[in-house]
Amino acid sequence: MRTMLILFTVATLSLSAFAAWLFFGGPEDDPTRVKLAAYVARIEAMKPRAEAGDAQAEYELARLYRLGQHEAKDLPAAYRWYSKAAEKGHVGAQYALGTMYAKGEAVSQDYFRAAEWYRLAASLGGSADAQVALGELYFQGRGVPHDVAVARDWYRKAAERGHPVGQYRLAAMMQEGYAGPLDPVEAFKWLTLAAGQREKLRVHDPGLDPETALNRLVKTMTQDQLARGEAAARNFQARR
Repeated sequence: MRTMLILFTVATLSLSAFAAWLFFGGPEDDPTRVKLAAYVARIEAMKPRAEAGDAQAEYELARLYRLGQHEAKDLPAAYRWYSKAAEKGHVGAQYALGTMYAKGEAVSQDYFRAAEWYRLAASLGGSADAQVALGELYFQGRGVPHDVAVARDWYRKAAERGHPVGQYRLAAMMQEGYAGPLDPVEAFKWLTLAAGQREKLRVHDPGLDPETALNRLVKTMTQDQLARGEAAARNFQARR
């Protein structure tokens, strides 16, 4: 009983110390406090341009609010500033708004509204990130009709722009015969290109593994198909 009382006391004191730091601030040289102060200063410096109607400043301010930590994070404020920039045609803000709707950040989750903003960013702005996101909504049938052919078209647009997730998704569809015939040569090309950007892939989804998918595909291909796939990947890289 005495041991439990001691543990409870220690835990309470630790919690009180954290609460004191949170509400009253830590030492002036506390790294977290210094970092937070710098972040808040960036927000305050950006506000005048954003309040003057600069779309890029509105986007940057929204991004600071969305990605901030502790007191600097303010999702409703991020949503407001993204909306202002998006309505001015800022592609990054349109994509970000779509993502906030898809995740339910500061608003109720709404895949239909997410698709609307993604489509603007993907169609008019040519955002490869939005093209991938829109492809995924069509593939899953969220907010839009389930349509693998349309999903494949959006993945292709992103893949042609060099987006590794678009390349990976398109390859997977070709490998499995989604919305078209099996095409191992093209699948090999896109997987090879995606594998060259594996770090970007893992940021999007750590579960995406182009190397394993490529090794599995190679076992089903002839030497002629492999040679054509390698040439196709080289030609794509040479055009960029």
